[in-house]
Amino acid sequence: MKKQRIIRCLSALLCLCLLAGFAPAAMAYSNVSDWAKSEVAEMEALGLLPDCLLNADLSANITRGEMCKMAVEVYENLMNVEASCASGARYFTDTQEMEINFAFEQGIINGYEDQTFRPNESLSRQDFFKITYNLMTRALFWKDESVEPSDLSQFTDAASVSDYAFEPTQYMVALGVVRGTGTALEPKGTTERQAAIAMFRRAYYIVSEWLRKNDDMPVDPDPDDDGGYSGIPAWAVAEFSEVVKLGIIPSSLDNADLSKPISRAQMCSIAMLAYNGLMGTEYTPSGTAHFTDTNDPDVNAAYELKIVQGYGDGRFGPNDTLTREQFFKISCNFMQTVGYPTEQNPRVNRYSLSEFSDLKQLAEWAKTPTRLLCYIGAVKGSDGKLLPQSSTSSLEALVIFLRCYKFTTSWDGTIEQPSLADDLVAYALTFEGYDYVYGGTTPAGFDCSGFVQYVYRHFGFNITRTATSQYYNDGEHVSRSELMPGDLVFFGSGGEITHVGIYIGGGRFIHAANPRKGVIISSLSESYYNARYFGANRIIFE
Repeated sequence: MKKQRIIRCLSALLCLCLLAGFAPAAMAYSNVSDWAKSEVAEMEALGLLPDCLLNADLSANITRGEMCKMAVEVYENLMNVEASCASGARYFTDTQEMEINFAFEQGIINGYEDQTFRPNESLSRQDFFKITYNLMTRALFWKDESVEPSDLSQFTDAASVSDYAFEPTQYMVALGVVRGTGTALEPKGTTERQAAIAMFRRAYYIVSEWLRKNDDMPVDPDPDDDGGYSGIPAWAVAEFSEVVKLGIIPSSLDNADLSKPISRAQMCSIAMLAYNGLMGTEYTPSGTAHFTDTNDPDVNAAYELKIVQGYGDGRFGPNDTLTREQFFKISCNFMQTVGYPTEQNPRVNRYSLSEFSDLKQLAEWAKTPTRLLCYIGAVKGSDGKLLPQSSTSSLEALVIFLRCYKFTTSWDGTIEQPSLADDLVAYALTFEGYDYVYGGTTPAGFDCSGFVQYVYRHFGFNITRTATSQYYNDGEHVSRSELMPGDLVFFGSGGEITHVGIYIGGGRFIHAANPRKGVIISSLSESYYNARYFGANRIIFE
C-alpha cells in the first residue's frame, strides 16, 4: 500500500515535469482562460478530468453531476480503487448514474429533501466548497489538525454563506483552495468548469502531499497486513474493516478472492468465531460425528448450538456453495442462539416482503429468517429481488453477518419480548462509530438530525429533516422525568435548538455528535448536554 502511494506521487511529479517542458497542446475542450490553462492541462495529464469535461466548453458553469464525476476520478486515483456501488443501490429519483451513487455512498455529496439530485443543475460555489471538503475529509480521510479554519473576515459577503457550507468554506479558504473574487466569496453564485477544475487541482495536491507524509490512511485492506484478501469493492471497505477488527474471518479465507461464493463449512467457521468471541469462551463440540461427510469441529459445534442443520440424508455438504436463503437462515439461527427472541417478536412476523419480485422463489422455511434480516436492515435485496437460490459471496456473508452481530449485541438481552422502541434503539446502536458529515443522511455520514431521520425511517416513520422541525412537528413533547428509550432528546441555547439525539435509557443517548467524534453515546448528565437540554419528543406509542 505504501509503495502504491509513493508510485502515485512519483507519477504525479513526472506529469508535472513533462508539463513544465512543453507548451500546452491543442485541447479538445474549449474556451479555457489563460489563467486556467496550465491547471486544466495538469488535471488532464493526471487523468482526473471525466469524459464529460474533456470535450466541454470550460467557460460554462459546471453541473452537480459533472462535479460528482470529477470527485470520483480523484477518489479513485488517490485511494487506488475502482469506484463501484452496492448492488441495486437507488438513492435518487432522477438519476442512477454510478458515479453519483458512489459519491453519495462515500459521503461526498447529498441530494435534496425530495429525494432528487438534479445532476444537470448548475453547482453553486458554496456547494463546490462543501463537496470538496467532504471529499478531502470524509472520503480521503484528510485530517491535518495544524490547519486553523479561516474566520472569513476578509470577505464582505461571508454572512451569506449557508450554515451547511460555513465550516467547509472556512477550511477551503484556509488551505488556499478557495481565494474568492476580490473581497467576495459569492457563495450563491455559480462555478465555471475551469474554476472548479483549478480549485480541485489545489485540493488534490494538498491531499497528495498529506498522504505522502502520513501513511496511516484507513483505506481498502492491505494485502500484506490482512490475509491477502481481494475482491473488496469500495462500498464495502468500511464494513469489511470492522469485520477484520472483530476477528471473525476464518483462516480458510486467507488470501481469498472475497467476491467468490462462500461454502457451508466456511460459514460455520464465521459463526463459531463470532459465537466464541461474544461468549468469551471457546465452545468445544461433544466429539459426536453428526454427519456422514464431515467431522469438521466448527460444523459440529454450529450444529450442536442449532446454528446450522444438515440435509435429510445425513450429509452436511461442507463444500457446497451456500445459497442466500441458507445464509439468511443461519444468520437468524445465530441471533436466536445468542439471545435475540425472533419467535417472540410479532413485528418480524408481520414484516412484509412484498417489495421483492422473486418472493415466490423463497422457501417457506426461509421466510421468517428473511423477514428478520430485512427488518433489522441487514438485507436490502438487489434491484428489488432477494435472489434466494443464488450463491452468497464471502464478502456479502461477512458484511451481512456483521450487521446481524451488531444488532444482536446492541439489543437489551434482558427483555423477553422486545418492543418497537427496543428494536429501534438496537438498530441505532449499530451505527456507533460511524462518521459525522454535515448535511449527511446516510451511513456514509450523518449529521444529528439526519441520523435520527434515517433510523426512524427504517421503521416506517417519516419524520422531518432538521432538529428544529423535529422538535416542533414530530411526535409529542414529554418531560425529562418521563423519558423512555426511543424518545428524541433536543439541545440548544438562546431559545434555539441546535442538536438532537435518540434516548437509549439509563440517562444516555446516541447521536451524531461532530466531525471529530462521529456517532457516539453520551450521558444527559454531562455538563455540556445538561446545561443545553431543551426538551424531548416521543414518536413511538405502543
